[in-house]
Amino acid sequence: MHARTLIFAGALLLPLFAAAAEDPSAQMSLQARIMRLERIVEGQGMVEQITRIEALQQELQRLQGVIEVQTHEIEELKSSKQGANQDFDRRLHELESRSTSATPPPAPVTASEPAPAAAAPSTAPSTAPAKPPAAAPPSAPPAGNATQEQAAYQQAFALLKEARYEKAITAFQDYLTRYPAGARADNAQYWLGEAYYVTRQFKEAQQAFQTLVDNMPTSPKHPDALLKIGFVHYELGQWDDARKSLSEVVKTFPTAPAAKLADTRLQRMKKEGH
Repeated sequence: MHARTLIFAGALLLPLFAAAAEDPSAQMSLQARIMRLERIVEGQGMVEQITRIEALQQELQRLQGVIEVQTHEIEELKSSKQGANQDFDRRLHELESRSTSATPPPAPVTASEPAPAAAAPSTAPSTAPAKPPAAAPPSAPPAGNATQEQAAYQQAFALLKEARYEKAITAFQDYLTRYPAGARADNAQYWLGEAYYVTRQFKEAQQAFQTLVDNMPTSPKHPDALLKIGFVHYELGQWDDARKSLSEVVKTFPTAPAAKLADTRLQRMKKEGH
């Protein structure tokens, strides 16, 4: 772009260089034109830089989404391993308890203590009422629903990992419709907002994150959702709302990783004059 502009400008200015050698006024006109061309070239360079910065910002948002997904997977693996260890410890403790509480065998009858004679069977009819049969213990809830719920969540999360964001959005919405009180409903709600955020659907992302904050206040994803609400306001240029949400993260969840990210964005806003 710059090279073509300079070549074109040189071709236009060649006749003027010859005239400027004899006419002072032509020299002034030549200098003015050169300065104007320099401003045009500088302006084109600025536009390219701005375009490049915007592309880098979009790529950074995409990478942040990938990092969050990988971090979530690591947390899931840790939780699964911890649960397996706890289940193993519980079973081992039950086996140890059974072995120590087993009933000892009856003591043998000694010669000085003759065994009692067996009682003769009674011929009188029994007047005691028949004992009702013991009620069967309540059956455990079927595992099918939990298995189906887990499969639906994993399917949606797999789509998110593959960067198939529109399909992931549909899958997470389907999960939340079928299992609004499911074991992973808060995670599904958060990743729904994340899928919207990465694809720059900021209004939909804000609504998804706000739903988690309002309806699932005890969720571990609460500080992260509040952080992302602040990021959404930042992307939309809503500086006061962004500052309010980010400050709330720092104040309410000072030890959470989201608090550090919120403080970093607040410092950035301050440097940018927002």
